[in-house]
Amino acid sequence: MLLLAIDSSSVTASAALVRQRDAAPNDGCGRGILLSEAFINNGLTHSQTLAPMIDGVLKNAGVLPGELTQIVVTNGPGSFTGLRIGVASALGFSAALGIPCAGVSSLMAAAYGATDHEGTVCAAMDARRGQIYCAMFHVKQTALTRLTADQAVDREAFCRQAPPSVCWVGDAALQCAREGDRPSSRPYISGYGAALCFLNGHSRPVEQIEYLRVPQAERERLARGES
Repeated sequence: MLLLAIDSSSVTASAALVRQRDAAPNDGCGRGILLSEAFINNGLTHSQTLAPMIDGVLKNAGVLPGELTQIVVTNGPGSFTGLRIGVASALGFSAALGIPCAGVSSLMAAAYGATDHEGTVCAAMDARRGQIYCAMFHVKQTALTRLTADQAVDREAFCRQAPPSVCWVGDAALQCAREGDRPSSRPYISGYGAALCFLNGHSRPVEQIEYLRVPQAERERLARGES
């Protein structure tokens, strides 16, 4: 299997080309060989950067689009606009190439970027208005186990309750680590992490976007009393 994994769920964007191992080692993580990966955090919109980045990832590995056999994309939680752009791009590739497309949790993708940490990993993404999207995981010998569901919670309250030795990941990692005086590691989501989610059996229908909160435009409409 040769898969292209995409993330555009936050202010950053990433894409990775990963080949599935024929015989996966029993470590819960190393099921895929990373061939090429790109990461962008330049302030431009994902609609501007995602397609050129994917093209570069394929060219750098000497792989043609027709050689791909699977598309994977983070489909929530995260930025409403970013998620829609990522999912639309993934579905476009899937339809054009006639290959399957799957979604994975943005938070679990972030956690798979820190499987060299032994113990509790907390993935946290900025949800604005003092909230974060978060989920907790446990890592033992690089194998990742989910402890909580993806959720949207008050950031300060959650940071106070988090275990002392937690390792924060995700785009809210640095802020959460400072509030709780705890270490942080790899504060961004990688395409490779998304690929590892899929290769370790953690996927869902790509159209099942997990927003966790009502979009801001919808909240404003409801606040105005419009139906």
